[in-house]
Amino acid sequence: MLESREADLNARPPRSRFSHIADVLNLFRISDFGFRIFAVGLVLLLVACDNDPNPPPYHKTRADGSPWAVRYAALPGDPKALDPQFAYDVTAQRALEPVYDRLLDYHPMKTDPFELIPGMLEEIPKREDHADGKVSYLCKLKRNIPFHDDPCFPGGKGREVVAGDVFYAFQRITDPKVESPFYAPLSQNVVGMEEARAAATAKTGKFDYATPIAGFEVIDSHTFRVHLKGSYPQLLYWFALHTCSPMAREAVEYYDGLKHDGEVRPSIKFHTVGHGPFRMKTYVEKLHIRYERIEGYRTNVFPSDGFPPEKAEWLRQFAGKPLPLYDELRLAILPETIPAFVLGRQGYMDGITANKDAFAAVMSISRELTPKYRERGMSLELSGTPSTFFMSFNMEDPVVGKNPKLRQALSRAYDSLTYCEIFYSGVAPVSEQLLPRGLFGYDPNYKNPNGYDFEKAKQLLAEAGYPNGRDAKTGQQLELTLEEPVSSNEQRQRAEYQQRAFEALGIKIKVNENTHARVVERLERGSYQIGSGTGWMADYPDAENYFFLFYSKNFPPAGANYCRYSRPEFDRTYEKMAVMENGPERLALIQRMNEMLAEDCPVIFEFSKAYYVVTPPWGKWTHNHPMMEGSFNKYHYVDPVLRARLRREWNRPVLWPLFALGALIAAGLAYAIRWNRKQNA
Repeated sequence: MLESREADLNARPPRSRFSHIADVLNLFRISDFGFRIFAVGLVLLLVACDNDPNPPPYHKTRADGSPWAVRYAALPGDPKALDPQFAYDVTAQRALEPVYDRLLDYHPMKTDPFELIPGMLEEIPKREDHADGKVSYLCKLKRNIPFHDDPCFPGGKGREVVAGDVFYAFQRITDPKVESPFYAPLSQNVVGMEEARAAATAKTGKFDYATPIAGFEVIDSHTFRVHLKGSYPQLLYWFALHTCSPMAREAVEYYDGLKHDGEVRPSIKFHTVGHGPFRMKTYVEKLHIRYERIEGYRTNVFPSDGFPPEKAEWLRQFAGKPLPLYDELRLAILPETIPAFVLGRQGYMDGITANKDAFAAVMSISRELTPKYRERGMSLELSGTPSTFFMSFNMEDPVVGKNPKLRQALSRAYDSLTYCEIFYSGVAPVSEQLLPRGLFGYDPNYKNPNGYDFEKAKQLLAEAGYPNGRDAKTGQQLELTLEEPVSSNEQRQRAEYQQRAFEALGIKIKVNENTHARVVERLERGSYQIGSGTGWMADYPDAENYFFLFYSKNFPPAGANYCRYSRPEFDRTYEKMAVMENGPERLALIQRMNEMLAEDCPVIFEFSKAYYVVTPPWGKWTHNHPMMEGSFNKYHYVDPVLRARLRREWNRPVLWPLFALGALIAAGLAYAIRWNRKQNA
């Protein structure tokens, strides 16, 4: 090799040692010292550059010349679907909310009690009681609400929303092909849904959209009536969900039809044709979803009443204003919590969630903002949701499903309080029962009979046939599988905590890590033993919306009884409770259902979600509503001018790396010249 290299050098024609820049670059490439100088210099250059990770806004100014306003928020993962009649998880609901309006809304400022207000309907539907015990609700849509422009419409121009679009949404819920998880609770109460599904699928097995539903009466283009089998006051809450949002038949047939004329089109599960304040313009999986406001949106305006006293003076400036209050929304998909914290600290995200990793940085021991964030003019919001999180047992599994003492032992071995202290800094309260605080039927004095007691857990495990975690007959160690949604380091830490808690009993826990959507799929199919990351955030503030999770007619895909819990007495009690108004008799039924869940232990109760959010001066929260967690973006406010100024102050360019880079380049060149002269001497 040495000879060959020398021969090649001697064969070169004579020329200047540095005839062009390529020589210098080559010297850096072959010199370890030069490479190090180059690498360090590159890092220094990056430090000095702008670090805004957000894409450029769609526009810089509005048509009137005022600044274009963007709101930056986040999702913990990709939505499972974007179909209003199918999607049922919180992530999907957050992604849908800007695009699809609802028939009714919650008043954003009123939480004690919650108050429904008209959304797409002109007024709150009137209840009509009939002599045969049936109940109806008369509904009238507001006029001149258009669907967003989309190729599915003639000429690409969105048409007006009419009563038939609400009826089509009910038909889609009834169609078994859609696999709507809303079918079971609605069909049990709306006249004719069960019969329509049976009749339409009897011959071909496919739902015929020409089949009427007796419980849905289209009166004219904007008026309809829903007929119920009996009292079901929760129907109005369903109208405040995307479930009943009007859906354009043209959109479904265009994107899910068989004839596409060779054109590749997305499924309607991931393409939105809505009628809300924003249009979804871009969805890049694992990156972001971007929305742009709809010019001329007038379905709702900012409220003029109900302002909390501490914000009343500031909020009056928005009273009666058209919505939304800003022009563009970007939802970054951030499964990890640290990036969201860093972006919020720099002003590139409109808020900082004080989770486990960020809590000590932004909160003092007395649970106040640290001086650094107070000096920046940031505010603190305590966000709590009517939610109960739990781990689910598959009641059809031959091991855990048939052994109540085994389930009780596992529940007793799980320390929810320590879990909340570690992962929620003690802010989230431990769940002692199914209903969360704030709902009728919640008992503040109730203690979970299957709560943490490790000695009792070991006793119950022995009684279940597994003393010290081993089968009493075979001596083999008991092994169970835990389905765990893991898309971040923090979620992996949660999984490890749960695994250690159960394995302390002497059993073996196999953790199946997966995405949240994949875990939900396994729960829906019933192919699991223990499911983690499950729980419920209220669709509406009523006890029926929680206990229906254990009603036997709500097995997936018809409903959300992922445990596949079935007990005839529970079903009978639930059916009575579900249609009753709040009162002593209903409370007694709720207490009895609590007792049955404690006896059978189909879940391990964990916590109710609560956390602090630090909001920036340019994006103070206009509302903090438990039923709108991370949602109802149309009411939020952004001051782009203040944001731009504070971002510059918080992220001043660091100039010393540029000077250091210049010095390094000079030193590197000098070294390269000396090295080259030495090699060619």
